[in-house]
Amino acid sequence: MKRPGILTTLVLCAAMLAGCGNGGSSLTSVGSGDEVKLDISLPEYSEPEKKEPTYRNIKLMTCGDSITDGFWLKGGYRKFLCDKLEENGLSQYVDFVGSKKGGECYDNEHEGYTGWSIDRIEESITGSRMGVSNILPKRIEKFQPDVVTLMIGTNDILSNYELDTAGDRLSALIDAMLEKMPEGSVLYVATLPYMDANDTTYIDPETFDTEYMDECVSNFNAAVTQVVGQKENEGKKVILADMSTVLLKLDLYDGVHPNEEGYKKMADFWYDIIVDQITEE
Repeated sequence: MKRPGILTTLVLCAAMLAGCGNGGSSLTSVGSGDEVKLDISLPEYSEPEKKEPTYRNIKLMTCGDSITDGFWLKGGYRKFLCDKLEENGLSQYVDFVGSKKGGECYDNEHEGYTGWSIDRIEESITGSRMGVSNILPKRIEKFQPDVVTLMIGTNDILSNYELDTAGDRLSALIDAMLEKMPEGSVLYVATLPYMDANDTTYIDPETFDTEYMDECVSNFNAAVTQVVGQKENEGKKVILADMSTVLLKLDLYDGVHPNEEGYKKMADFWYDIIVDQITEE
């Protein structure tokens, strides 16, 4: 039996390549006498079918202090969050729930309490304050939200009130809220934006300079991160929402509350989270 020579092999390779280039389904090789047909049929390419997302309905409860309430700008970030949901055709899936109303938007119910701290404060550098721990678990029990957002602690810092144990107070509040939440629900707990001690509208200049204020916010946010991590390790449906990375001091209206652009940034941040929650697998 003769072995094909180098020339024959090269001709065979050239024929195969030519057939591929012309889109043919078979090639004829040139050998020592017999024709050999090689079937190299390729499947036709088709665009993958794009699957439209499907959504579920949720009840959303936004909880916190004046930043949730919408201090100075009615509705605050909630107004812009509602606007964005409407613009993208998703407002029908998100029912804001709460005992309070505020802001010109399609659904202005919420649980934001201006001036309130985590627990009731009897006396501090800013006087007494009411605490959301006395009311939020009751509101959750009443409205049974599927998704809860919580950003609280700004007034604890402004009052310079027992900040070493603020994490313990927050932990107890989270547990009390989770106890009343329905099965399958989720709680997002936010860190705080940094406040600007150069603006003394609401910040006591005798207590806070820039360095001390930044330290207080950093320490509080570290406590928030630690508490949420512990709850997650316990299997509880609590997720950290790092708001400290969203807002800059330049995004503040008065050193504490966001300006309009700041509220819009917050709305964008929460929007991504809410869309993720309503999107079904």
